[in-house]
Formats: sequence, structure tokens, C-alpha cells
Amino acid sequence: MNSRRITIFAALAACTTLAACGGADSRDTDRTSGPANEPNSVMYFDSTQAVIPGTAAAGAAGGTANGAELFTRCAVCHQASGLGVTGAYPPLAGSEWLLNNPEVPIRIVLHGLQGPITVKSTSFNSAMTPFADQLSDAEIAAIITYERSSWGNSASKITAEQVASVRAATKAQTAPWKPDELKGLIGK
Repeated sequence: MNSRRITIFAALAACTTLAACGGADSRDTDRTSGPANEPNSVMYFDSTQAVIPGTAAAGAAGGTANGAELFTRCAVCHQASGLGVTGAYPPLAGSEWLLNNPEVPIRIVLHGLQGPITVKSTSFNSAMTPFADQLSDAEIAAIITYERSSWGNSASKITAEQVASVRAATKAQTAPWKPDELKGLIGK
């Protein structure tokens, strides 16, 4: 296969993956945003590392969900480093949205988030896909716990019971959250 075909294939795979996690930033029409240290690079996703809910890697019945393995679906946008993608996807490392009130990241993972958001004094305007229909309470708890204890973060563990409680309390939420709807919960 020549390099042009490989590049086109990789670009299609990246676009498909970005669509699965909420799409690229609407200003990034050529889908060339990449990590901060690689300006104008194409983001690649290794589909062999994807974890499908309900599989052994995701924590089959009777097992414990593995947050690090489940996080692979989040790393497409937030990166394995937790640093996000400059101008497109916010960092999780040191994020006040993740580390303060545990209800905020649970709401975001369950129902998604769309609109302008400021994380660590930097503005972002993209969308996060809701995962309420794709992930169990235990899987969501495992992912958020992993995020809250990685990349220098040291926030409390999230339990499946906490996720179940937030899921029940927000079941009427049918659209992704707007950042302003959650901003008041961050400091609580």
C-alpha cells in the first residue's frame, strides 16, 4: 500500500473515532488538530486497544471494571496523558470539572457536555458524547476513579452507587449538559 492510501485510511479511522467520541471541534474542519507538541498532526486511534462494554476487559459480571482499560475510549479525545488536545478537548489532569464535586464528572459522562467550557483558564468549545446507554454504573465509576487518581490527580474514588444515584436523579436529562448548567456544582 502506498503512503497516500495509508494516510487516507488513517484519516478516515481518526474521523470515525472522533465522531464516536463526540466529533472534532467544529472549527477543525480538516480534522488536523493534534497534541500540543505535534501541531497540525492527525490524531490516530489504535482500534486494537478499544474496550467493548461487557467484555472481560470492561469488567464482566462478577469482576471489577478496569478504569485504565475502559479509559481507552476517552483517550481518543483526552489523550492517554490526560492533557487533552489544545484548542479541541480539555485536559483531565488538574481539571476542576473532574476533581472537585464528584457529581459533575458523573453527570458529564452519563449525559455528555456541549458548549464553551473553561478548564484550567483555557477555553474549549466541543462536545462530549453521553455514555449512559453504553456503560454500566460500575464502568463509569471505574473510569472516573481512574481519571481522578491519574496524571497527578488525587481525588476521591467514585462508586457504582454514586453513579446509580446521579443516574436516577438526572434521568430526565435528554440532551448534553451545557457548561453553565453544571458550573454551580463545581465548588460544592
